[in-house]
Amino acid sequence: MTPYDLIAPRKTLTRKQKADIFVREDGICHICGERIDAVKEPWHADHVIPRAISGKDTLEEYKPAHLDCHGEKTSQDRKDIAKCDRIRADRLGVPKTRKGRPLPGTKASGWKKRMDGSVERRD
Repeated sequence: MTPYDLIAPRKTLTRKQKADIFVREDGICHICGERIDAVKEPWHADHVIPRAISGKDTLEEYKPAHLDCHGEKTSQDRKDIAKCDRIRADRLGVPKTRKGRPLPGTKASGWKKRMDGSVERRD
């Protein structure tokens, strides 16, 4: 079970909900602060605090954002979400997974190589 299993599936916003979000924020991009021309420019309804971090999926969490601004924010959000997942796992005591076999001759490998070339088990 992952932390994302605890979050309810995300619902797609309806056209009316998107319009309400746009009107509520006066068509201002919450990232760059510039006005969005909804007819000429594509825009997204964005979670200000990523849903994977806050767990909330209410309409108040959404704000309009330019498509380009949203793309830049999403790449930063992914890093923040991964960091929150690492911190959450650390606080819950989940052991870290090994990435592969340890380098031969290191303490993690359990073997020791002497200067004369002989190899022996570490104590």
